[in-house]
Amino acid sequence: MLKAIIVDDEVLAIHLLESMLKTSNMINVLATFTNPKEALKCIDVLKPDILFLDIEMAEMTGIELASKIESLSHKMDVIFVTAYEHYALEAFDVQATDYILKPIDRNRLFKTIERLYKRRNPAPSIQFSENVLPNEDAIIINTLHFHIYSGKVSIDDTVLALSNKEFQILLFLAQNSEQAFPASELYQLIWDEESIGQTQSLRVHISNLRKKLDAIPEQPAKIVMTRGSGYQLVFQ
Repeated sequence: MLKAIIVDDEVLAIHLLESMLKTSNMINVLATFTNPKEALKCIDVLKPDILFLDIEMAEMTGIELASKIESLSHKMDVIFVTAYEHYALEAFDVQATDYILKPIDRNRLFKTIERLYKRRNPAPSIQFSENVLPNEDAIIINTLHFHIYSGKVSIDDTVLALSNKEFQILLFLAQNSEQAFPASELYQLIWDEESIGQTQSLRVHISNLRKKLDAIPEQPAKIVMTRGSGYQLVFQ
């Protein structure tokens, strides 16, 4: 979850933005400030990922605050949230990440948050290896030291023995970790059979696979049920 602070000299505007950010489930608002000078004193202590910043304020303009922030040791993304279009060029001169106009469009705000979240939380690097074992499927997830090969999973110093179907399920979910798969679709992909009434065996294999992954120290990966009843491999 991204950490944020809000600086705006209008309390109502702060409450509105904070309420929107809470519904995104990707932002934790650490603090809010109506006085930009107070915010400046606290940034190196709070260490936010994002600063949501108004421009026209009495004590100090948002442009001035953003200029002072550039000299701080802690670096963050600055998103201007303002009712005025004509400050846009000045905003990007002080390295603004984005410029959102009031009244805030929720979809516009959430797209910005998603973009920053993905940038700060990139998906694990996955590389396919042809030479780990001859004629065997294998992938290496380098950022996790997570290796899947020939019916076994090696994560750091832990090696798991898997059944053939457990291996196929884990390999498929790792190769397609950006999405979730309904049980019926996953069964058909793994078993290559009609899935109607046959997904119970899939659930048994996934249950066993979850237990084996849960036994790994620090649990770098787990299989979860996402919205819409889909199975997905999530890297921690």
